[in-house]
Amino acid sequence: MPINVVNIPYGNKNPYQNMLYSACKPEFCLIASKSAPLSAFAKADFQPDQSIIHIHWDDRLFPKPETEEQASDFRSTCDGMRHYQANGGRVIWTIHNQFAHSEGGKTDYFRNNRQELAEIVDLIHVHTPHARQHMIDEYGTDPDKLRLIPHPSYLGVYEPSEQTLKRPLPLRERTHFLSFGTMRGSRELERLEDAAKKMTNRGHDFQVSVVGRVYPSGRRLMRRMRSNRNTTVMPERVPDSEIAQVFSNAHAYMLPSTTTFTSGTAMLAQTFGLPIIGPDIDAHKHTTPEACHDLLYPAQNPRGLIRMMMRVLSMSDEELAEKRQACLDFAVERSPYRISGDLKRALTELT
Repeated sequence: MPINVVNIPYGNKNPYQNMLYSACKPEFCLIASKSAPLSAFAKADFQPDQSIIHIHWDDRLFPKPETEEQASDFRSTCDGMRHYQANGGRVIWTIHNQFAHSEGGKTDYFRNNRQELAEIVDLIHVHTPHARQHMIDEYGTDPDKLRLIPHPSYLGVYEPSEQTLKRPLPLRERTHFLSFGTMRGSRELERLEDAAKKMTNRGHDFQVSVVGRVYPSGRRLMRRMRSNRNTTVMPERVPDSEIAQVFSNAHAYMLPSTTTFTSGTAMLAQTFGLPIIGPDIDAHKHTTPEACHDLLYPAQNPRGLIRMMMRVLSMSDEELAEKRQACLDFAVERSPYRISGDLKRALTELT
């Protein structure tokens, strides 16, 4: 009989969770959470059918409270999880980010919640070695409780794997740089805008595409980007049917954030053979193949992004094709089914 693993919260706009569980059947079955609060899992009759809880995106589950009633929700949740475990249930928690998305930095509320979760849960899943060390240094987590399972690539998700792996390097009439995802402050796209502006002023010919939803806070930056003849902004969510085309038209991916903790878009870009240009922080070094680490620049170098864009512009098709192949090989190595096998072994430990 399969063991149900309740993912809380569960999202279907991003295929991450479905990829992560792609090799877990028949022993483990991913099921979406219902609207019931986590404290409901304390009921003894709830546990036998749903014996593992998998927590994701804790900052969204427990946002900073605005009222006393909301503040008590987290306490009820913790009590509920302890009762759930006492009834035989087990809890695994995936760490997706270093800080709360809504806060943009560390707060006492966020840290205190994480500290308590780290003590309660049975296993903590991290994507990179630096995330593992962060949980040890920042929260005193027992290393035996941590499981390093990399973020999977998206190979085979948006189009057949064979089609992705056989696609040739796109023509380079203009070298095409891509940035993808919601335009929020943590992505530090001002660095990209500034680099593209300076390169345009020096007469370089290239294309930068910034693709993803733009919220009101990002509209001023969007207008500045659009004033550059070499930059285009597509400020809407891209349908799944168009994602492969968006990535396969580009030559390199720009990830200027200096605070990245885990980047799903980096794995998405490399799935389509795009080498990553970004600062040489551990999050990027642990999520890219070594053959492409020479495109990571010193994080505090104000000209690093420009220098790497210039380097890609000057690359021959042969050298860029080698980088592309390294990324495709990396995507195969971290294919969803392979990574899911690692999760299956961790779930087996719990049971």
